[in-house]
Amino acid sequence: MARRKESELARKYNFLAEKYDETFHSDLGAEIRNRIIFSTLDKSIPSKPSKILDAGGGTGFYSIPFALKGHEVTILDISEKMLQKARENAHKHGASERVKTVQGNMNHLEFPNVYFDVILCHLAFGYAEPSQTLSEFYRVLKNGGILSLTVANKHFYSIIESLKGNFSKAEQILRAKDFFEAPHGIPKVKTFMKSEIVDLCLRTNFEVLSVKGIKMVTDYLSEIPREATILKRLEEKMSEIEDLSSLARHVYLVCRKPLH
Repeated sequence: MARRKESELARKYNFLAEKYDETFHSDLGAEIRNRIIFSTLDKSIPSKPSKILDAGGGTGFYSIPFALKGHEVTILDISEKMLQKARENAHKHGASERVKTVQGNMNHLEFPNVYFDVILCHLAFGYAEPSQTLSEFYRVLKNGGILSLTVANKHFYSIIESLKGNFSKAEQILRAKDFFEAPHGIPKVKTFMKSEIVDLCLRTNFEVLSVKGIKMVTDYLSEIPREATILKRLEEKMSEIEDLSSLARHVYLVCRKPLH
């Protein structure tokens, strides 16, 4: 059954691959999300050349920019077509020598222990076996290594349904042990409460360095204002307030494997 799901997931992302970046990384919401993620990564990733694993990294959108800064990047994804786009992107930007692609499953990482300095897992963790995958991340990270993790926030979907007047569905989402969502036509992803994802990381023995909310306001709006400069600035400032992160579209954690 697991292999069947894996094969179906790969098939769906193979279909999405050609236009993935222009579909999912081109609107205002994506710009806000990516500004927050990249500004955080710039502060979190060591300046010295490091080994970076982009788990579920698809087209390499989040990791290829760091190959351009001299880091050694490995992009792991279940979809060969997404990895093909990653290789094309790396070649286009002149980063092919520092980018390696591997087709595989993040639940079972075929890398040595304490191998990577940094692991990125942005918007792909909803397809993982959470505890197993976090244990694998912990295993392959070096002591002191950084995990950058973005997940879909379960509470957002309950709130947004309430604002639409869909109170029964909002209540159903709150009560559900596991709630899956498929925004923008992507395959269904598991959502997490902020407390749930933080607890999973802590139970895997990660240190949680920061918790941010991404898109606290934008995805609740029925209409995006033409002048979005203030909105962007507001989103960035609100992302720094951890107490607000349980309201956001995404919860973004930066964790560290302890030095000892």
